[in-house]
Amino acid sequence: MIRVGIVGSGFWARMVHIPAFQHIAGYEVIAVVAGRPERAKSVADEFGIQKHYANYEQLIRDRDIDVVDVCAPNALHAEVTLAALNHGKHVICIKPLATNLADAQRMVDEARKRDRSIYYAENVRFIPALTRLKEMVDAGTYGSIFRVKACQGIGKLHADWFQDPAQSGGGCIIDMAVHGLSFLQWFAGESRAVRVVAEAGTFVHRQNVEDTSVILVRFDSGIIGQTEDSWSLVGGFDSRFEVFGTKGHAMIDLLYGHPIRSVLGGEAAEGGVNVLRFQAVDDHFVKDGHLAMMTHFSDCIENGVRCRSTAEDGLRVMELVGAAYRSVNQLGTVTL
Repeated sequence: MIRVGIVGSGFWARMVHIPAFQHIAGYEVIAVVAGRPERAKSVADEFGIQKHYANYEQLIRDRDIDVVDVCAPNALHAEVTLAALNHGKHVICIKPLATNLADAQRMVDEARKRDRSIYYAENVRFIPALTRLKEMVDAGTYGSIFRVKACQGIGKLHADWFQDPAQSGGGCIIDMAVHGLSFLQWFAGESRAVRVVAEAGTFVHRQNVEDTSVILVRFDSGIIGQTEDSWSLVGGFDSRFEVFGTKGHAMIDLLYGHPIRSVLGGEAAEGGVNVLRFQAVDDHFVKDGHLAMMTHFSDCIENGVRCRSTAEDGLRVMELVGAAYRSVNQLGTVTL
Protein backbone atom coordinates (compact mmCIF):
# COMPACT_ATOMS: atom_id res chain seq x y z
CA MET A 1 0.00 0.00 0.00
CA ILE A 2 1.32 3.44 -0.98
CA ARG A 3 0.41 5.93 1.73
CA VAL A 4 -0.05 9.47 0.44
CA GLY A 5 0.00 12.86 2.12
CA ILE A 6 -1.65 15.70 0.18
CA VAL A 7 -0.25 19.25 0.39
CA GLY A 8 -3.04 21.52 -0.79
CA SER A 9 -6.85 21.54 -0.71
CA GLY A 10 -7.83 23.48 -3.80
CA PHE A 11 -9.41 22.45 -7.09
CA TRP A 12 -6.81 19.91 -8.20
CA ALA A 13 -6.53 18.22 -4.82
CA ARG A 14 -10.29 17.94 -4.21
CA MET A 15 -11.60 17.46 -7.73
CA VAL A 16 -8.80 15.43 -9.33
CA HIS A 17 -5.98 13.97 -7.23
CA ILE A 18 -7.78 12.73 -4.10
CA PRO A 19 -10.61 11.11 -6.11
CA ALA A 20 -8.02 9.46 -8.39
CA PHE A 21 -6.05 8.04 -5.47
CA GLN A 22 -9.21 6.74 -3.83
CA HIS A 23 -10.29 5.09 -7.08
CA ILE A 24 -7.04 3.17 -7.62
CA ALA A 25 -6.24 0.06 -5.59
CA GLY A 26 -2.88 0.29 -3.85
CA TYR A 27 -3.10 3.92 -2.72
CA GLU A 28 -4.32 5.26 0.60
CA VAL A 29 -4.54 8.99 1.27
CA ILE A 30 -3.82 9.23 4.99
CA ALA A 31 -3.16 12.94 5.54
CA VAL A 32 -3.90 16.38 4.15
CA VAL A 33 -2.72 19.90 4.88
CA ALA A 34 -4.20 23.20 3.74
CA GLY A 35 -3.45 26.89 4.09
CA ARG A 36 -5.96 27.07 6.94
CA PRO A 37 -6.36 24.32 9.60
CA GLU A 38 -10.16 24.42 9.35
CA ARG A 39 -9.90 23.89 5.60
CA ALA A 40 -7.68 20.84 6.10
CA LYS A 41 -10.19 19.38 8.56
CA SER A 42 -13.05 20.03 6.16
CA VAL A 43 -11.29 18.20 3.32
CA ALA A 44 -10.29 15.35 5.63
CA ASP A 45 -13.91 14.96 6.74
CA GLU A 46 -15.21 15.17 3.17
CA PHE A 47 -12.97 12.37 1.89
CA GLY A 48 -12.59 10.27 5.03
CA ILE A 49 -8.89 11.07 5.45
CA GLN A 50 -7.65 10.12 8.93
CA LYS A 51 -5.13 12.94 9.55
CA HIS A 52 -5.03 16.65 8.89
CA TYR A 53 -2.19 19.02 9.71
CA ALA A 54 -1.72 22.71 10.34
CA ASN A 55 1.38 23.01 8.11
CA TYR A 56 3.24 20.96 5.54
CA GLU A 57 6.29 20.48 7.78
CA GLN A 58 4.16 18.40 10.15
CA LEU A 59 2.82 16.31 7.29
CA ILE A 60 6.28 15.68 5.86
CA ARG A 61 7.56 14.47 9.24
CA ASP A 62 4.80 11.86 9.41
CA ARG A 63 6.66 8.53 9.17
CA ASP A 64 3.56 6.74 7.90
CA ILE A 65 3.64 8.73 4.65
CA ASP A 66 5.48 7.25 1.66
CA VAL A 67 4.67 9.87 -0.98
CA VAL A 68 3.96 13.60 -0.70
CA ASP A 69 1.58 14.86 -3.38
CA VAL A 70 2.14 18.58 -3.99
CA CYS A 71 -1.07 20.34 -5.07
CA ALA A 72 -0.18 23.70 -3.51
CA PRO A 73 0.19 27.04 -5.36
CA ASN A 74 3.13 27.10 -7.77
CA ALA A 75 5.42 29.16 -5.54
CA LEU A 76 5.42 26.35 -2.94
CA HIS A 77 6.29 23.51 -5.31
CA ALA A 78 10.06 23.72 -4.92
CA GLU A 79 9.96 24.49 -1.19
CA VAL A 80 7.66 21.59 -0.30
CA THR A 81 9.34 19.15 -2.68
CA LEU A 82 12.84 19.87 -1.36
CA ALA A 83 11.66 19.45 2.23
CA ALA A 84 9.90 16.18 1.40
CA LEU A 85 12.97 14.79 -0.38
CA ASN A 86 15.11 15.70 2.61
CA HIS A 87 12.80 13.59 4.79
CA GLY A 88 13.16 10.60 2.48
CA LYS A 89 9.78 10.90 0.74
CA HIS A 90 9.00 10.37 -2.90
CA VAL A 91 7.10 13.30 -4.43
CA ILE A 92 4.29 13.69 -6.92
CA CYS A 93 4.33 17.31 -8.08
CA ILE A 94 1.58 18.88 -10.11
CA LYS A 95 2.55 21.06 -13.06
CA PRO A 96 4.43 23.36 -13.37
CA LEU A 97 7.44 21.79 -11.67
CA ALA A 98 8.42 25.20 -10.22
CA THR A 99 8.01 28.91 -10.93
CA ASN A 100 11.47 29.24 -12.49
CA LEU A 101 14.18 27.15 -14.10
CA ALA A 102 16.66 27.49 -11.24
CA ASP A 103 14.24 26.03 -8.68
CA ALA A 104 13.27 23.25 -11.07
CA GLN A 105 16.95 22.32 -11.45
CA ARG A 106 17.40 22.32 -7.66
CA MET A 107 14.50 19.87 -7.36
CA VAL A 108 15.99 17.52 -9.97
CA ASP A 109 19.43 17.68 -8.36
CA GLU A 110 18.08 17.04 -4.85
CA ALA A 111 16.07 14.02 -5.97
CA ARG A 112 19.19 12.51 -7.52
CA LYS A 113 21.23 13.28 -4.41
CA ARG A 114 18.66 11.67 -2.09
CA ASP A 115 17.94 8.75 -4.43
CA ARG A 116 14.27 9.65 -4.35
CA SER A 117 11.84 10.17 -7.25
CA ILE A 118 9.80 13.17 -8.34
CA TYR A 119 6.83 12.13 -10.46
CA TYR A 120 5.77 15.03 -12.67
CA ALA A 121 1.96 15.11 -12.66
CA GLU A 122 1.38 16.22 -16.26
CA ASN A 123 -1.72 14.34 -17.41
CA VAL A 124 -1.31 15.11 -21.14
CA ARG A 125 1.09 12.18 -21.59
CA PHE A 126 -1.53 9.81 -20.14
CA ILE A 127 -4.73 10.88 -21.91
CA PRO A 128 -5.90 7.68 -23.65
CA ALA A 129 -6.73 9.38 -26.94
CA LEU A 130 -3.27 10.97 -27.04
CA THR A 131 -1.42 7.79 -26.16
CA ARG A 132 -3.35 6.05 -28.95
CA LEU A 133 -2.43 8.82 -31.39
CA LYS A 134 1.24 8.60 -30.35
CA GLU A 135 1.19 4.87 -31.15
CA MET A 136 -0.23 5.67 -34.60
CA VAL A 137 2.44 8.34 -35.18
CA ASP A 138 5.22 6.00 -34.07
CA ALA A 139 3.87 3.30 -36.37
CA GLY A 140 4.30 5.66 -39.35
CA THR A 141 0.58 6.11 -40.00
CA TYR A 142 1.04 9.79 -40.88
CA GLY A 143 4.46 9.50 -42.46
CA SER A 144 7.16 11.93 -41.42
CA ILE A 145 5.78 14.42 -38.86
CA PHE A 146 6.69 18.03 -39.62
CA ARG A 147 4.26 20.01 -37.44
CA VAL A 148 2.48 19.53 -34.10
CA LYS A 149 -0.03 21.87 -32.49
CA ALA A 150 -1.97 22.22 -29.23
CA CYS A 151 -4.77 24.55 -28.11
CA GLN A 152 -5.80 24.87 -24.46
CA GLY A 153 -8.29 27.48 -23.30
CA ILE A 154 -10.56 28.31 -20.37
CA GLY A 155 -12.63 31.38 -19.60
CA LYS A 156 -11.73 32.00 -15.97
CA LEU A 157 -9.27 30.93 -13.30
CA HIS A 158 -9.73 28.20 -10.72
CA ALA A 159 -8.49 30.47 -7.89
CA ASP A 160 -7.50 34.10 -7.32
CA TRP A 161 -3.86 33.28 -6.55
CA PHE A 162 -3.24 32.52 -10.23
CA GLN A 163 -3.39 36.29 -10.86
CA ASP A 164 -0.56 36.98 -8.39
CA PRO A 165 2.82 36.45 -10.10
CA ALA A 166 4.50 36.04 -6.71
CA GLN A 167 2.44 32.87 -6.19
CA SER A 168 1.93 31.70 -9.77
CA GLY A 169 5.19 32.64 -11.47
CA GLY A 170 3.26 34.05 -14.43
CA GLY A 171 -0.01 33.77 -16.29
CA CYS A 172 -1.45 31.38 -18.83
CA ILE A 173 1.99 30.42 -20.18
CA ILE A 174 3.14 28.81 -16.95
CA ASP A 175 -0.36 27.52 -16.13
CA MET A 176 -1.83 26.41 -19.47
CA ALA A 177 0.97 26.34 -22.05
CA VAL A 178 2.89 23.79 -19.98
CA HIS A 179 0.36 21.21 -21.25
CA GLY A 180 0.89 22.18 -24.87
CA LEU A 181 4.67 22.35 -24.50
CA SER A 182 4.67 18.88 -22.97
CA PHE A 183 2.66 17.63 -25.96
CA LEU A 184 5.06 19.26 -28.42
CA GLN A 185 8.08 17.71 -26.71
CA TRP A 186 6.45 14.29 -26.54
CA PHE A 187 5.44 14.17 -30.20
CA ALA A 188 8.74 15.66 -31.39
CA GLY A 189 10.37 12.52 -29.98
CA GLU A 190 14.11 12.75 -29.38
CA SER A 191 14.32 16.13 -31.12
CA ARG A 192 15.65 19.05 -29.11
CA ALA A 193 14.03 22.49 -29.10
CA VAL A 194 16.40 25.03 -30.61
CA ARG A 195 14.31 28.21 -31.06
CA VAL A 196 11.28 29.73 -29.34
CA VAL A 197 9.23 32.76 -30.28
CA ALA A 198 6.16 33.85 -28.32
CA GLU A 199 3.51 36.53 -28.18
CA ALA A 200 1.31 37.17 -25.15
CA GLY A 201 -1.01 39.78 -23.72
CA THR A 202 -3.79 40.52 -21.24
CA PHE A 203 -7.13 41.16 -22.89
CA VAL A 204 -10.01 39.90 -20.74
CA HIS A 205 -9.00 39.78 -17.08
CA ARG A 206 -7.72 42.76 -15.10
CA GLN A 207 -4.51 41.29 -13.75
CA ASN A 208 -0.72 41.59 -13.79
CA VAL A 209 -0.11 38.44 -15.83
CA GLU A 210 -0.93 37.35 -19.38
CA ASP A 211 -4.26 35.71 -20.16
CA THR A 212 -3.48 34.85 -23.81
CA SER A 213 -0.39 33.39 -25.50
CA VAL A 214 0.85 31.82 -28.73
CA ILE A 215 4.21 30.02 -28.71
CA LEU A 216 6.20 28.60 -31.64
CA VAL A 217 8.95 26.06 -31.02
CA ARG A 218 11.40 24.86 -33.67
CA PHE A 219 13.07 21.50 -33.04
CA ASP A 220 16.45 20.41 -34.39
CA SER A 221 14.70 17.74 -36.50
CA GLY A 222 12.91 20.53 -38.35
CA ILE A 223 9.54 19.92 -36.67
CA ILE A 224 7.54 23.09 -36.02
CA GLY A 225 5.53 23.11 -32.79
CA GLN A 226 2.81 25.55 -31.85
CA THR A 227 0.73 25.95 -28.71
CA GLU A 228 -2.12 28.43 -28.25
CA ASP A 229 -3.21 28.91 -24.65
CA SER A 230 -5.52 31.19 -22.73
CA TRP A 231 -7.59 32.08 -19.74
CA SER A 232 -9.51 34.38 -22.10
CA LEU A 233 -11.81 31.96 -23.93
CA VAL A 234 -14.91 33.70 -22.65
CA GLY A 235 -17.79 31.30 -22.09
CA GLY A 236 -15.97 28.28 -23.42
CA PHE A 237 -13.26 25.63 -23.19
CA ASP A 238 -10.70 24.33 -25.66
CA SER A 239 -8.55 21.20 -25.63
CA ARG A 240 -7.27 20.20 -29.08
CA PHE A 241 -4.14 18.52 -30.34
CA GLU A 242 -2.99 18.08 -33.94
CA VAL A 243 -0.23 16.35 -35.88
CA PHE A 244 0.68 17.00 -39.50
CA GLY A 245 2.63 14.45 -41.51
CA THR A 246 3.66 13.70 -45.07
CA LYS A 247 0.95 11.01 -45.30
CA GLY A 248 -1.87 12.60 -43.35
CA HIS A 249 -3.17 14.72 -40.53
CA ALA A 250 -4.93 13.98 -37.25
CA MET A 251 -6.75 16.10 -34.71
CA ILE A 252 -7.88 15.20 -31.23
CA ASP A 253 -10.72 17.30 -29.86
CA LEU A 254 -11.25 16.26 -26.26
CA LEU A 255 -14.42 18.31 -25.84
CA TYR A 256 -16.45 17.89 -29.02
CA GLY A 257 -17.13 15.02 -31.40
CA HIS A 258 -14.82 12.08 -31.99
CA PRO A 259 -11.63 12.25 -29.92
CA ILE A 260 -9.46 11.54 -32.99
CA ARG A 261 -10.35 12.64 -36.51
CA SER A 262 -7.90 11.05 -38.88
CA VAL A 263 -7.51 11.82 -42.59
CA LEU A 264 -5.06 9.95 -44.80
CA GLY A 265 -4.04 10.78 -48.37
CA GLY A 266 -3.42 8.11 -50.99
CA GLU A 267 -3.49 7.16 -54.66
CA ALA A 268 -6.66 5.46 -55.89
CA ALA A 269 -6.25 2.41 -58.10
CA GLU A 270 -8.37 3.99 -60.86
CA GLY A 271 -6.34 6.46 -62.84
CA GLY A 272 -4.01 7.55 -60.02
CA VAL A 273 -6.53 10.06 -58.67
CA ASN A 274 -5.67 11.37 -55.21
CA VAL A 275 -8.34 10.50 -52.66
CA LEU A 276 -8.86 11.16 -48.98
CA ARG A 277 -9.89 8.44 -46.55
CA PHE A 278 -11.64 9.64 -43.40
CA GLN A 279 -11.34 7.51 -40.28
CA ALA A 280 -13.07 8.31 -36.98
CA VAL A 281 -10.99 6.73 -34.23
CA ASP A 282 -13.57 6.66 -31.46
CA ASP A 283 -12.69 3.76 -29.17
CA HIS A 284 -10.79 6.03 -26.78
CA PHE A 285 -13.42 8.65 -26.07
CA VAL A 286 -11.72 9.74 -22.87
CA LYS A 287 -10.52 13.26 -22.16
CA ASP A 288 -8.69 12.89 -18.87
CA GLY A 289 -5.52 10.96 -18.12
CA HIS A 290 -5.28 11.28 -14.34
CA LEU A 291 -6.35 7.73 -13.51
CA ALA A 292 -3.85 6.34 -16.00
CA MET A 293 -1.16 8.69 -14.69
CA MET A 294 -1.59 7.79 -11.02
CA THR A 295 -1.82 4.09 -11.86
CA HIS A 296 1.46 4.40 -13.76
CA PHE A 297 3.11 6.19 -10.82
CA SER A 298 2.05 3.36 -8.52
CA ASP A 299 3.70 0.87 -10.89
CA CYS A 300 6.86 2.98 -10.79
CA ILE A 301 6.90 3.12 -6.98
CA GLU A 302 5.93 -0.49 -6.31
CA ASN A 303 7.43 -2.33 -9.27
CA GLY A 304 10.29 -0.16 -10.49
CA VAL A 305 8.65 0.56 -13.85
CA ARG A 306 10.46 3.29 -15.77
CA CYS A 307 8.57 6.54 -15.33
CA ARG A 308 7.02 8.21 -18.36
CA SER A 309 6.75 11.64 -16.70
CA THR A 310 9.77 12.58 -14.61
CA ALA A 311 11.16 15.68 -12.97
CA GLU A 312 13.53 15.91 -15.93
CA ASP A 313 10.49 16.16 -18.23
CA GLY A 314 9.15 18.97 -16.07
CA LEU A 315 12.56 20.65 -16.18
CA ARG A 316 12.57 20.62 -20.00
CA VAL A 317 9.11 22.19 -20.01
CA MET A 318 10.37 24.91 -17.66
CA GLU A 319 13.23 25.61 -20.08
CA LEU A 320 10.63 26.27 -22.79
CA VAL A 321 8.47 28.35 -20.42
CA GLY A 322 11.48 30.49 -19.55
CA ALA A 323 12.36 30.92 -23.22
CA ALA A 324 8.76 31.91 -24.02
CA TYR A 325 8.77 34.62 -21.35
CA ARG A 326 12.13 35.92 -22.58
CA SER A 327 10.76 36.05 -26.12
CA VAL A 328 7.70 38.01 -24.99
CA ASN A 329 9.85 40.47 -23.02
CA GLN A 330 12.49 40.87 -25.72
CA LEU A 331 10.00 40.95 -28.62
CA GLY A 332 12.00 38.39 -30.56
CA THR A 333 13.23 34.86 -31.09
CA VAL A 334 15.13 33.09 -28.30
CA THR A 335 17.79 30.53 -29.22
CA LEU A 336 18.29 27.59 -26.89
